[in-house]
Amino acid sequence: MALGFVPGKKKGQHYELAMFALNKAKKVNLLLKGQTEKHFEFTIVSHLQSSPRLRKNLITQIGVDEVEKMTKANLFGFSHWPDVSIGNSGTAVEIKVVQGGPGMRDILGQAIAYRMHYRFVILVVIDQTPECKIVELCQDKTSQEYRLLSGLADELNIFSIVGPLGQSKNVVFSGRRRVMRETGPSAAKKEDAPKPSPDVKGGSTPSGL
Repeated sequence: MALGFVPGKKKGQHYELAMFALNKAKKVNLLLKGQTEKHFEFTIVSHLQSSPRLRKNLITQIGVDEVEKMTKANLFGFSHWPDVSIGNSGTAVEIKVVQGGPGMRDILGQAIAYRMHYRFVILVVIDQTPECKIVELCQDKTSQEYRLLSGLADELNIFSIVGPLGQSKNVVFSGRRRVMRETGPSAAKKEDAPKPSPDVKGGSTPSGL
């Protein structure tokens, strides 16, 4: 693939798990003041682990033993580990509290590094800038920020959740040519259907991917 990224087709079981995780994570309430990045990481990981479909495939940094199973992204001589991965090379999830420009530069750089080794990347941006400027820009379809995150999702398989827009409301760039406003609990609830899904935690790759 161009840019040296791992090929990632928007179909098949790895993609379905990535979209399922994105739909699950976008319902998390990011409207919590005074919380640390670790708190948000724990909250989001717990939310993902509540799904039987995702739980068996999640690798997190919460457990030391788990980190050793995680695929590290090597770039420019440095190693980087995402906060969560779905399988060893399926989807990397990075969670970041952003209080200004440097934070956004960091997480976008991390996204590129992870995309070199993972089929899909999900960024969760918790906007703690004055007046939630990042969220405001991401809602504006004429802004370069909107175009950037839309392009990353559409072309590079780097999806984003940016919030808070409100309580359990976040802006989502899902790579489906549109930005969704997730309304959390008020949205139609789809219970984690016990759909059969592959155990990709051990690194096995479903056929056709």
